[in-house]
Amino acid sequence: MKRPLKDTVLAHFGRQTLSNDQFARLEALLDRRDSTDATQRRGASRAIGWMAGIAATVVIAIGALILVQGVDGTPMSERIAMEVARNQIKLKPLDITTSSFSEVRAYFKDLDFVPTRSSLLANADFELIGGRYCSIQSVPAAQLRVKLPTSEGTQTLYQTEYRKDVFGPLPVIEDGDVPVTINAKGMRISVWVEKGLLFSLTEENWEESVIAPK
Repeated sequence: MKRPLKDTVLAHFGRQTLSNDQFARLEALLDRRDSTDATQRRGASRAIGWMAGIAATVVIAIGALILVQGVDGTPMSERIAMEVARNQIKLKPLDITTSSFSEVRAYFKDLDFVPTRSSLLANADFELIGGRYCSIQSVPAAQLRVKLPTSEGTQTLYQTEYRKDVFGPLPVIEDGDVPVTINAKGMRISVWVEKGLLFSLTEENWEESVIAPK
């Protein structure tokens, strides 16, 4: 009696087995495939990491350029000067009225720094009028109002914590640098860093600066 073709084929392949040598060659072939896949995965991971590193470097470089020059290409010192000049034109009421620098220091207790005197203004015969909270490039600052005996107008002296990640490189007095001076809105604005603080002063006496020469 003939068996159906389907049963005959199944019975034939069911009796087939691999020898030890054949089984070893099959295992070696599978190992090589796994090794190739792992190598490809490692290569892909390295490529992704390399591209991510390049992207991060480009982002940092662009950020540094924006920090120094701004989105519109304006240097940070000029941006500070323009902000100071605008504030000088539209002076807001003082938060404290005093001629005592000690009282000013005590008043600005909410700042992350202590207002201090600049060595560049040691010879300036300034009369302190008072001060108010403000900001420079969104960094909290103290705006001090001062007056020269020979002048009827007031000048403003700004102080804030010098954050290099915000302001970028600026002239540092302790390094032998001199303040950068910018003409803005009919005024002369000086910007410098001293004692870890950023200073900015408006000046109305164009003939002779009150900032002591180096």
